[in-house]
Parts: sequence; structure tokens; C-alpha cells
Amino acid sequence: MRHVSITSLQPWSPRRRSTYSRIGIVAILILLSMSFGVVLEDRFDQLQGANASTMLTQIPEFQVVEETYDAIRENYVLSDEITDEELMYGASSGMVEALGDEGHSTFLNPEDAKKFEQQSRGELIGIGIQVDTSGPQPIVIAPIDGSPAFEAGIRPGDVIIAVDGVLSLDVGAEEVVDLISGEVGTDVTLTIRHQDELEPIDITITRAQIQIEPVSSIMMPNGILWLRVSQFSAGATEGVVDALRYGNSQGMTGVILDLRNNPGGLVFEAIGIGSQFLPGGSVLYQEQDAEGNVHEVKTIGSSGEWQEGDLVVIVNNGSASASEIVSSGIQDNERGTLIGETTFGTGTVLLPIDLTGGSVALLGTKLWLTADGHDIWKKGVEPDITVTLEPGVPPKLPIEYETDALSDDDLAELGDTQLLQAYDQITGKAGQ
Repeated sequence: MRHVSITSLQPWSPRRRSTYSRIGIVAILILLSMSFGVVLEDRFDQLQGANASTMLTQIPEFQVVEETYDAIRENYVLSDEITDEELMYGASSGMVEALGDEGHSTFLNPEDAKKFEQQSRGELIGIGIQVDTSGPQPIVIAPIDGSPAFEAGIRPGDVIIAVDGVLSLDVGAEEVVDLISGEVGTDVTLTIRHQDELEPIDITITRAQIQIEPVSSIMMPNGILWLRVSQFSAGATEGVVDALRYGNSQGMTGVILDLRNNPGGLVFEAIGIGSQFLPGGSVLYQEQDAEGNVHEVKTIGSSGEWQEGDLVVIVNNGSASASEIVSSGIQDNERGTLIGETTFGTGTVLLPIDLTGGSVALLGTKLWLTADGHDIWKKGVEPDITVTLEPGVPPKLPIEYETDALSDDDLAELGDTQLLQAYDQITGKAGQ
């Protein structure tokens, strides 16, 4: 197995103007419990909101905020146990939640903003799982490739019943995020139930510092490169370029781009990766503002590593955000075939606004559309060929193999129907 590592991380700064996308159902120890990924636009100069803030105290309803604060301080039985900082962050969070943009627009306190920075650099602390907290019990979207959760056997679709004996139904799905978080080297025991299994099991996992290596690859028979991108974190484009160049050196005849359970990441990495497969100037996706104005985002450069050869992309319902940008761009440009399941359906463009003290407000400002202008918000990208995995069978990953190339025997034992269909499609065996 050939594992491509990140060789140059680009640090994220609250004051750096960059474009990001991210998954809201984040790795459990990372940050938020939102819904799936969104796209983050250029940062907004906080001074532009100064006039609005000076008018706040003149709004009649603002008196309710002041009165609520006074009521808490004068009457709440445990008032001494909560700080003014916590109350103000709670009020800010409540204002953003009142927008109704559930799972997308959100308020990050300084601690969460710092974790967001770490995530964008591909650095995590914890066990490494992506979790959907929209229901009564959290459900694992996917473990991060090579993470402690991955190594411990956590699977997509696992229901988290309890954390260290605390039932998730008793504390709520979002509180489970805090329970699983912790210091490096400490243990946490998850009581989980695998899909289509009745009996729950306990899995103890040691929290760790996780350096995400977003790209891995391995050669398959007949010169097919199986190229896995686990998320679009810093360095992903460089990793894809390295993998494609390696494949070319091995006589590569086709590429299977595996984006299953990829939650998204940095938008400029999505553009960089899309540019390896689409000619420069191709429309990768579009953005639409509140007035209906549409802006096309195109691929860059003219020397992508695999712009003409055979290409198949595998997606599933855990593919979100930047994964949907790249896969839909390839599909709409008729560059390759999409195989698997309908993706999650990301669609909001978020603007990160720096706030005093290190907090950040992420506010929805635009929708993103596919290259052909289709709105996928809560709809997803439909594959050209629908293939589902058997219940309880997780997708295979290149990092599971300690070899540079799969043999015919390895291929026969895969058991991954989506990957096998992709292989058959690209080698011309589909339908035979």
C-alpha cells in the first residue's frame, strides 16, 4: 500500500483570507455537532458590522436581553457557577440558532474556533469519528482513516448508546460530543450497536493526537490506481498529485477516485484536486447569492495529472461538501462515471466572521450549485450507477493493505461491492 503523507501544512489564521468547506458532523473530538458540510467563503472584515452593533441597544427587544441577564444574576439558584463569558457566548449562540439555518450557520466560542483551526490543518485530538447528532442518539457517519476509532473497529452507521456508562438518550446527542472529547492518552469506552445487529458491544479507545493524512493509494490489477481521499484538508492536492504521478510511473490505465465518507474540507483543495481531472477553465461548481446572482468557479491550470484517462468516482451518503463539489463537477462535465449512493446534500456557503476574543460566527450567505446549476441542498448528488454495500460491510480502504499493489486474489476477496463495480466499470467488464 502506498500512503501519501502531508508534507507541507498551511496554517489557518482567524485573520487569513481563505476559502474553506467543512463538515458539520465533525470528528467527535474536534468541534461541533452540526449537520453535514458547508462551504466557507472569504472572511468578512468585522468592522463592516460596526454600524449594526451600535444600533443594537436601540432595539426595544434588547431590553429583554438585559432583563434576562439581571433575572439570572438576581434569582438563579446556581448563578455563581456560571460566568458572564458563558452567558454572553450562550446569547450569541442563541441569536445564530434563531436564524433557523440548522446545522450550518453557527457560533464558535474561542475554544471551538481554535479546534476549527486545528481541523483545517488536518490536526485532531481524540478518537477520530464523524458523527450525526441530528437524532435522539448519535450515529457514526464514518471513522477517520487510520484513527484510533478506525483501528478499534468503529463502523459507519454505528449507534452510540452510551459513553463511559452515560446513556446518550439521557444527556442528548450533542452532549455526547463533550463526553467523548478528552486528553491525549486517556481512554473512553463507547457502547455501540452495529448496523443490523441487535446486541450492543463496548469498545474502549485511547484518545490520541491525530495527524490526518488525507490521501492514500494502491495499484490494482490491470493498471488501475485506487485513489482514496479521506478529506480535503491541507496538503490533499499535493497528495493526489503525488499519487497520480506514481500511478503513471507504474503504467496506470485508469483511476478509481474513492470519496466515500469524505466530509469535505478546504475549498481550494477541492479546486486543486478537481483540476487534476478536468481541463483548466472547466466549471467545477457555482455559487448563488440571496439576490439570485450566480458566479461560476472554474478549475485552474492546464497540466492536471489525469485529465483524459479513464475515471470512475465512488461516493456514498457520507460524501459531503467538497466531495460533492468534485464528484458533481466530474459528473456534469461528463469526465467520469459516478458509482455508489446519493451523497449527503451540502449546499450552504458560509462566511466566517471574526469576533472579539477569538470567537467566530459562521453565517450562511450563499448556496452552491453543481457545474450545470443544479441545487443539491438536502438533495445530494445522484450517482450514475447506484450500488449499495451489504449491511454491516464497511468500505475497504487502501491503508488496510501493507503492499504496493493488490493481486487478483486480493481483488477476489474484497467484498466491497461498490469498489468491485467501479473496477469492473473502468476495466470494461461492467455488464458482461
